[in-house]
Amino acid sequence: MNINEKMKEMRLAKGYTLEMLAGATGFTKGYLSKIERSNVPPPFATVQKITEALQFDMVDLFKNKSETADSKNIDIVKHTGKEEDPDSVYSFIPLVNSYRNKQMLPFLFTVKKGETQQTTHDSEEFVYVTQGSVELNYEGRTYMLERGDAFYLDARITHYFVNRQETSTLLIAVHFNYRRF
Repeated sequence: MNINEKMKEMRLAKGYTLEMLAGATGFTKGYLSKIERSNVPPPFATVQKITEALQFDMVDLFKNKSETADSKNIDIVKHTGKEEDPDSVYSFIPLVNSYRNKQMLPFLFTVKKGETQQTTHDSEEFVYVTQGSVELNYEGRTYMLERGDAFYLDARITHYFVNRQETSTLLIAVHFNYRRF
């Protein structure tokens, strides 16, 4: 089951209609319906907004819970071997077991050959390129990023990635939702 189907399952479990979810997220009913019928995951920020409106932890969409520590002050994640989504230019894998009650949202972000959707979200964003290279398009400029490069930006401004290589680019991304700009 892909994450779009899981989001629909969450919506139905909460007893929400598409119209109710549209009211809670600000997205149109048509856009939400398109997401649920698609095999391609929407942008990370869209998934985040939908799961918050449904009061679910976004991590539940991606994997089973990993190792649990004896303390509430640590979150250990064991590698699950989850593969990239074959139907999408991009995929993301959470790097924590739960995003609930956390300010930082760390995840692995894979960009295959192609262009991601343009996105904005109300957060600050830090990204480090661990493998490959990718173009970041931000404020009308294109930045070429290679292994070892990083950036930090105001994610309220539209941005997207383009990977022109045959191989995937792997990024470590951390969104921080507390406004400091």
